[in-house]
Amino acid sequence: MQINLVFFILLVLGVLSKNNSLIISSLTLFAIRVLKLNDLLPVIDRYSVKVGIILIMLGVLTPVATGDVDLLQIVDTIKSPIGLISVVMGVLVTQFTREGLDLMDTAPEVIPNLVAGIIVGIAFFRGVPSGPLIASGITAFLIKIFRSLG
Repeated sequence: MQINLVFFILLVLGVLSKNNSLIISSLTLFAIRVLKLNDLLPVIDRYSVKVGIILIMLGVLTPVATGDVDLLQIVDTIKSPIGLISVVMGVLVTQFTREGLDLMDTAPEVIPNLVAGIIVGIAFFRGVPSGPLIASGITAFLIKIFRSLG
């Protein structure tokens, strides 16, 4: 019953923050639990992040497929400061994502807190929704820094 309350709270927060991803996720998981379709949960747990990353990559690469971005533009941009910074940041973000996946695997109890932080950022600081992967990666990175200092 407590888990259903968590999903209800997440649903309310999703509605208040106008975060469709959170609304759909909360409703889906709540429905799976209420309808006692718990056999779906391991499948969702195992594949959803991978499928989500594939969908994001498809969305990001679509301008190349449509011709809105061509090879010459990519080559010209990579020679510029913004292009070089973009490549470096892409590399860093992949490292954050790896660390984030590790943190969510070893400490899944942090996930609702990450989601809460994302919701606060959206609702009160005009932030844009991002996934918990990057948030957990930055969290893991900062935890390592704090542990090395203390």
